Amino acid sequence: MDLVIDTSGITFQVGRGFEARLDRDGVHRRDKQGGTSLPLYAVQLIAFDEGGAETILVTVATDNPPKVSQGQSVRLERLQAMPWVQNGTNAVKVAYRAAAVVPMPVGKPAPAPSGS
Repeated sequence: MDLVIDTSGITFQVGRGFEARLDRDGVHRRDKQGGTSLPLYAVQLIAFDEGGAETILVTVATDNPPKVSQGQSVRLERLQAMPWVQNGTNAVKVAYRAAAVVPMPVGKPAPAPSGS
C-alpha cells in the first residue's frame, strides 16, 4: 500500500544531492511502479517539523534530476511512503517516493505546501 503524506507543516532541506539508484549489478534502475520506465534517482533530505528533524531518502523517476546543493530548501510533490519488509527479517522499512523534488531559490525558505 502506498500512503500519500500530508507535507503541510514540514520543510525539507537537501542533505546530499541526487544519485542514480542502481540494482545489485550496477545497472540504473527504472520506474516500473509508475509505468514510465524513467530512470530512478534518490536524494537525501532532512525533514523538519515542530517535533524535530528526520533524514529520509526520497526516490524520483526522472530523466533529468534537478541540481540541488546541501542545505538548499526544496518542495516535494506527492510524497508517498511505501512500507516493505526486508528479506529474511521481520524488519519493516519505509521507502519514500515523490512525483517531483522542486528546488527553491538558494537563500529562500520553501513555502508550506498546500496539503499534498
